[in-house]
Amino acid sequence: MMSQPYIGLFTDGAEQWCQKLGLGAPQFTDTEKTYYTALRQSHKLYEMSYSDYLSALMEKFKASDDYFYKIRRLREKLLGYYNVGTDLCNSHFCGNTILCALYTPVDTLNDKEIGPWIRDISVVSGKLAGFFDCKNFPPYNYDNNILVKYEDYHFYKNCPLKNKTELGFLLFSILCSVNYAIKFIDQYFIEEIPQKFKFAYLQYYYLCDFIKELNEANGTNFHLDDSLKNRSFRNCLAHYGLGQFLSESDLIVDDPLKGLTNKAFNIDYFSTKEKLYCFLQELSDQIKAEILLPCF
Repeated sequence: MMSQPYIGLFTDGAEQWCQKLGLGAPQFTDTEKTYYTALRQSHKLYEMSYSDYLSALMEKFKASDDYFYKIRRLREKLLGYYNVGTDLCNSHFCGNTILCALYTPVDTLNDKEIGPWIRDISVVSGKLAGFFDCKNFPPYNYDNNILVKYEDYHFYKNCPLKNKTELGFLLFSILCSVNYAIKFIDQYFIEEIPQKFKFAYLQYYYLCDFIKELNEANGTNFHLDDSLKNRSFRNCLAHYGLGQFLSESDLIVDDPLKGLTNKAFNIDYFSTKEKLYCFLQELSDQIKAEILLPCF
């Protein structure tokens, strides 16, 4: 479910692009159009103001807490119930169910048929992916040796946070979204695919301003180097077209991003990715030191 914003980016962008070029690809139904238009916007959560994001996140948290409180069994009434699930990759928190609910533009708790519904509305994504002729490109390889698991917690009574506040949970969610890109996606895909850079950069772009606003609101001092923040570059990664930014003479065919980083930053792809990951890792380390208990 942590991949939903990126699936939305691909599906909505590909469907629009195919229609503009008259390629005869699968087209959205009205329901799919509404869903994927909203889903792709979820990659912009950190474009929201700090107060709006905190309100939206805690609204989903309360909904989860209320839901799991009501369905407690006797044992859970005695020992405590779980209201937040987390994903871990090689012991790094890479997702949580509240963040996933915020990503997904439908109620993921109260409809018993929501799983089959999401499955069915996702079929068009597979059809669009299958529409493109990729016979000349080998399939991606995955590292199945990485340790992926999940842990459920009772926030805040029994959870990995030493900062058991709304701010603590917000920072935990930032940590999850950053780690999903730089810890899970980067390690799970063996080849150097452009999605590794893209997913991380989209988080980075919006976090640059969000972190500053978070600091102002809370008197904190988190730092995220914003020297790679570039609006035109972000637009290219978000499916607004390379032609707005690159000329044909700028193209580098064997580059994972076809010369985009060279054009934007005068740096090759691998050096730019190293800087980007370094900036995000520095932020991740700051947040971990602030909110996580020593045993995590």
